[in-house]
Amino acid sequence: MMFQVAWIVLCTACLVPIGIASLRGWAPRRVRDASARVTRARGIAAFTLYAGSLTPAVLSLAGVPGDELIPLRIAAGPLLVLAATVLVLWASVTDRRDTSR
Repeated sequence: MMFQVAWIVLCTACLVPIGIASLRGWAPRRVRDASARVTRARGIAAFTLYAGSLTPAVLSLAGVPGDELIPLRIAAGPLLVLAATVLVLWASVTDRRDTSR
């Protein structure tokens, strides 16, 4: 139980501020050359990662057995991480394609 609580606190402390800042249009100096669309896509991806990383911990804290909701665990974990990665890559590629024209 202690690991799940620590995981939730760590994910909240890391991903929520990044997601909020990115959705508001703020970016660190090293990535300021990205457009607003890419910055917002990174914010959405941060919240997608947040949801994917919290779901297994919340299910464990709720007492759901491992085999009960296996489709939810599969969808929440790897598929949400994959969705966040694809979103950031798609936004970056389309931004580079738009700026190169």
